[in-house]
Amino acid sequence: MNDRPTEEIRAWLRAGAEVTAGLLLFSRFSGNTRFAALVRMKPAKYRPLLIEKLCALAGIAPPQEPASPARRKFRDDFPFLRDSDCPPELKILAADKITAHDRYIRAHERLFDCTTLDECYTTAREAIEHFLENRAIFQELDYYREHGTILGKHRIFEHLQRRRQLRELDIIDLVAEQRRLRSAIWRINDEIKKGTKPHLQIEREQRRHQKEVLLADVEKLIDAYTNAHTTTRTK
Repeated sequence: MNDRPTEEIRAWLRAGAEVTAGLLLFSRFSGNTRFAALVRMKPAKYRPLLIEKLCALAGIAPPQEPASPARRKFRDDFPFLRDSDCPPELKILAADKITAHDRYIRAHERLFDCTTLDECYTTAREAIEHFLENRAIFQELDYYREHGTILGKHRIFEHLQRRRQLRELDIIDLVAEQRRLRSAIWRINDEIKKGTKPHLQIEREQRRHQKEVLLADVEKLIDAYTNAHTTTRTK
């Protein structure tokens, strides 16, 4: 057994041992599909056994008391979010995690109201996307809590680095970047409008949002440059 399953299962336990996340882990590290189906049928009843089996796969002892879904305040689990020196990326991710979790819950609930295969597929895909986003953010927060350093795998770190780089551009490069971002947003909107590859819908919306944020930053910098030079000429 390598260290990766053990680390991921420990993180799952610390997060509250939520059943859906546990089943995803179990499907990765075990081929026992019959047990997974049993847990899906009666999650509350078989959750303790799921914890036991995942702990066995990780080679660790089960918790003395079966873990239960967290009822504590979110910031109690990650107290470093209150610190003045907490990296701003993590504070942004903490807010995004709450949103992703809420959207996952709503999409998961809508699964029971689906009446067609297409609707079921689209809703399930949405639930999975938000679930994975929630897990990706949790990994960043959990890693910082455990090690005091940033993991840096989430796309937000690259995005914020790009925003910082924009502030170093001159006006010619800013105008060129403005055109490039407007063109990119138009292409993404066209993809969304056509509706091809619906499984990429959420990813496209995320890309569009990030580019819209960058475009807003670029246009603010262009406006600041223009206003500064206008004021200088009028003096």
